[in-house]
Amino acid sequence: MFGMHPFHDYTITRMTRGQRSALLAGVDDDGRLPDATVTARVLNSIPEEWARTDRETGNRFLTPRGRAALLPINRFVCLRRANPETGAVFGLNYRDGQGLHRDGLVIFQNQDGQVAGPTDYWVIKAYPHITERGRKLIGMPLTAPPFASRLPVGSRALWVRQDETPEPVEIKSWPFTDGMVRVRPLIGDGLTYREDEVPAAELSPC
Repeated sequence: MFGMHPFHDYTITRMTRGQRSALLAGVDDDGRLPDATVTARVLNSIPEEWARTDRETGNRFLTPRGRAALLPINRFVCLRRANPETGAVFGLNYRDGQGLHRDGLVIFQNQDGQVAGPTDYWVIKAYPHITERGRKLIGMPLTAPPFASRLPVGSRALWVRQDETPEPVEIKSWPFTDGMVRVRPLIGDGLTYREDEVPAAELSPC
């Protein structure tokens, strides 16, 4: 199980639809909030803790708190657990699937590439897949980084920490932008389903 992740600063503050649209547009534009398609009233209503203001240009930029405000921790965890190669998202309930689809963070797609809505996806046997916006929001690379050629998803590695016995793990993700990699510890018979996130720099090929 995941604990509270340092990338996700949980908040219970509710936001307006306009604020949400502006912050999501910022995710698409590498953190910069749009100033041409969003009214000044909406931009000015967004707290500095969600989007800091550049004093020289006046542009607004998403903060980690702003990203966290967009995504409850359970949806954040589901997206972080998405398969980076296929984009498949696991463990979503109906309500979370609808919410992530509404925000453009997942699409429902079947093996033939057909796309369905969040209420009729079962008709064509479609399943949730993370979108480019979803990847950007949680810090998942859009394409395979060099790390993936050395330690691909599904491979075994050693988690090496100072003054600790190296621990065998299975690689479950590519490195996120915060430098963490999702792994499954291989304990005993290797049947544990516990997952952790560990620094990419501490992983070595078996």
